[in-house]
Amino acid sequence: MSEAATQSELGLVLAELRSMRADIQTMDKKLDIHIATTNGRFDTVEEKFNTLEEKLNTVRTELKTEVKSLDEKLNSTRTELKTEIKSVDEKLNSMRTELKTEIQSVRTELKTEIQAVYTELKGDLKAVDEKVSDLSDRQRVVDSRLWGFIVALVGAILAYLVKLSFFEKV
Repeated sequence: MSEAATQSELGLVLAELRSMRADIQTMDKKLDIHIATTNGRFDTVEEKFNTLEEKLNTVRTELKTEVKSLDEKLNSTRTELKTEIKSVDEKLNSMRTELKTEIQSVRTELKTEIQAVYTELKGDLKAVDEKVSDLSDRQRVVDSRLWGFIVALVGAILAYLVKLSFFEKV
């Protein structure tokens, strides 16, 4: 490489270098355009990601708010239900107490009624027993009279037969 270059060779190299420089400048411009386009795309994508992230954060916030609201409503409803259940339980206990009292009252009334019916039936049975005893006594008197009549009749028949037998002509 120690040979000396000629003017024409140097001109060619210079032309080639200028051509290369022009190509490099063209490529540099294309690269700048491409970088700008890519940056624009990346900026657009990044903006879209940022917008999407903002929307997601908004949705998260709304969901958190909605969940919190629903949780508060659920707690409120639980409290109301507990109060309502307590009220119903108290009413049921009150009704049980009233029913127990009423049942006890009915039992007492039934015992009183049964005792009164028993006493009345006992009195009626005693009266019937007295009437049956009285009827039995009357029946004995009637039987005694009937036997007395039968004995008197048999005696009269015997006396008439004796009279006929022994005193035929009289």
